[in-house]
Amino acid sequence: MHATTRELLVRERLLRALDDDTARITLLHAPSGYGKTTLLRMWVDAGRHTGRLLWVTFGASTTTRNSVWEQIARAALREGLVTSLQFEDLLTLINTDDFEKRDLIAAMRGEGAFTIILDGYERLGDLARVIDEDLLRGTEHVPGMRAIVAARGRTTLGQQRLQLHDRVHVISNVDLEFTEAEVDEFFTLVVGESRHAAPRDVYEATGGYAIAVRAAILELSRSGPRAAHWRENALNSTNLSGQLPNEELANFARITSVVPYFDTSLARMLVPNTDPDAAIRVLEADGFGRHIAFTRTSRAFQYVTALREALHEELRTESPAEYKRAASIASAWLGGNGDPEGALDLALEVGDYELASRICARLLLSVVEAYTTDRYEARLQHLPQEVLAAYPILAFVLGLARLANPVLRGGAKPLLQIAAGMRIPNGLSPERRTEYLCFKVFASRTLGRYQESAELARQVLDVVAAQGAAGSSTTLSPVFTRGAALSLFLVGDVKGAHAAVASTFVVPQSQSSRNLSFSDAAGYKAIDGDMPASRAMLAQIDDGAWTTTSERGHLGTFGHIARSYGYLEDQEWAMARATLEDIERHTVTSDLWPHLQEPIMLARLAQGEALAEARRVEEMLDGPLATPGNAESLGLFRVKAFLVVLWLAAGRPARARKLLDGYAADDFRTLPARALLALVDGDADQSMRLVSRSLDFVKTPRMRMSVHALGAAASLRAGDRDVALSMVGLASSLGREYGLVSPLLLLPDRDREALAILSRESGGADDVEMFDSLDVATTIQEVSAMPQFTERERVVVHALARHASPARIAEELFVSPNTVKTQLRSAYKKLGVHSRPEALRRAESLGLLRDRSDD
Repeated sequence: MHATTRELLVRERLLRALDDDTARITLLHAPSGYGKTTLLRMWVDAGRHTGRLLWVTFGASTTTRNSVWEQIARAALREGLVTSLQFEDLLTLINTDDFEKRDLIAAMRGEGAFTIILDGYERLGDLARVIDEDLLRGTEHVPGMRAIVAARGRTTLGQQRLQLHDRVHVISNVDLEFTEAEVDEFFTLVVGESRHAAPRDVYEATGGYAIAVRAAILELSRSGPRAAHWRENALNSTNLSGQLPNEELANFARITSVVPYFDTSLARMLVPNTDPDAAIRVLEADGFGRHIAFTRTSRAFQYVTALREALHEELRTESPAEYKRAASIASAWLGGNGDPEGALDLALEVGDYELASRICARLLLSVVEAYTTDRYEARLQHLPQEVLAAYPILAFVLGLARLANPVLRGGAKPLLQIAAGMRIPNGLSPERRTEYLCFKVFASRTLGRYQESAELARQVLDVVAAQGAAGSSTTLSPVFTRGAALSLFLVGDVKGAHAAVASTFVVPQSQSSRNLSFSDAAGYKAIDGDMPASRAMLAQIDDGAWTTTSERGHLGTFGHIARSYGYLEDQEWAMARATLEDIERHTVTSDLWPHLQEPIMLARLAQGEALAEARRVEEMLDGPLATPGNAESLGLFRVKAFLVVLWLAAGRPARARKLLDGYAADDFRTLPARALLALVDGDADQSMRLVSRSLDFVKTPRMRMSVHALGAAASLRAGDRDVALSMVGLASSLGREYGLVSPLLLLPDRDREALAILSRESGGADDVEMFDSLDVATTIQEVSAMPQFTERERVVVHALARHASPARIAEELFVSPNTVKTQLRSAYKKLGVHSRPEALRRAESLGLLRDRSDD
């Protein structure tokens, strides 16, 4: 043999075709065995690409658009194009719910030219169409980006129109076939002369099919009886391992094929009796694979795809025990080298569930999106019940995946129950113990066991605090810390939640992770009513570090809530609602849904839409949120308390009383709502008593301002102007310090007006400014002030919703226009309005436009 196969498989005409970057996408489109990967390897080895190179080979587990771009991001990390923290931020971006065109372009944009090689593209299946569009958008909008795709399956990139417009250059199987001249040259250089065949014989036998040409020439280059059987051996496509020089190297290749790529350290663990450096040198020299960038300072070896598939199947079917041993070792190696999902697939394939559990624990620890995606459902759905019961972390991950998918959500509860009831093994390190506790925290909370979840969260935080006090470096992942904080917040431990989130700011983490901590902290502060602190937290968020999560993504929900409250306190009611409109769809049945409702409910109250909003919220409470066993969190209670306000504003006191009847009369949480109901009923003394008791319990600025305002109204009704002025002063002081105005929406109209007059007569400038600053026409009116329409007036008001002019109403009702005008004047007077829009808004808020027996 005169030269190595690696040197002789270079075909200049094909390399020149790859050099041509006139079209920003090059498609190598041919069946298996035509040498697509080999050609790409040689082109890269010759250094003919422009700029940095990202090489990704897809496997069968690549089933989502996100996972495609994750693999490309990992290649960028290996090539040193991004730092580890930038890589984490990029993963956050890719895994947001609304990862779209603009984010894709931002993700791919680099400082210089770069080439993405996507090998094994056919494994994407139907997903290929989506990635086709991504690549077309990217190469059109990202300067310096080029993509080379090797595919044997269908792809829209091969469409004629794309070639005609120079957007895609296609290298087909016809192009990849060896010409007779190339076979002749290859034969001469490798074989020289042979008594068994001539170059033309090889060409005619193989038809130029690359893998067959290569196999035939290798057989003919060997001495002995095998050369005589070159034809059948060359055409036996399942005998790829037979092309290897000796059995030791064939065994090395079979075992190392268990993993998509490997370095010498893994090879030594897999095949301890073979020198990996020497084996890899021979394999690479003979064209069986190539080195790829693994980290910035090291490389890994990757087999030619067709060879690896054959070797992998051979090992799996003929040596199952060896395959399981090798797969477990390789899985642990992949997990430790930045490919947790590849590691998980391999561990699950061979039934190493203990290893799979450890990998899942690492995923949950480091990948925030693992809690909000159903991508792991396909990987875990086939696990038998006994495995899930024995390995509760796997049950937990599968439960989360099903919870993220509306179609599968019903099957999440039994899996989460397994996780919530898991026993923590003895003898674990503090780090591992806190991990197990955190899984129980999340599982319990998701099941609605809020008090249990909060107690476990305190245990987690106490373990970490004790380790810190003892001088240990044990820290809790920000993902877990934020989860523990949420569990505390949901049961009203506001101080503990704030402290937990604050502790994440001193932990090393990516900027997108810091953004999430600032987002949560801003939301907690806004819900409490500390708007200056909330705005300060929002100001710390680096919007450039996450392109979508900060705008509409689920993970930043508390940030969206904080922004909505900001608009609410600025009295921009429509913006307060719009900020949360697209967020709610992600969180309809989650712990966060209730906290999304309060600013919306207040905004619609201010806009005179109390009845419509009350009906919407009640339908939600009776629908998706009424699942059995869904315990009441602090947020869910607050929604019901504000629903009391909405029903009162809509003139439906019976509905408000019905809500409160579901709680004990001495339940301190209900005292502010009961105080408002008493005020609307005209019982000022009872309202004042309830206000006094409420002040012993309410601690947050928002609630204290509301209660002080209610107390001022009750005192004024009782004739005690001094107490009323004093409580107005307390309310205005809170409003000024914390930037609040929305608590005044909870006052009935007549009380707000009376207190405004009192402030102008006897109060301070801050008191006057507080009432003057609220720009709202009406919110809550007393039942006694409800308009008492005649039947004809009610009919005319209904008709007013359909027709703008009295003449059209008169025509519909078969009466004179003057009669209609008279009835409308009377109705307007009873409604306390002066125009049709005001009348319709007021009538809707009082429930007069629809026949409904709510009381």
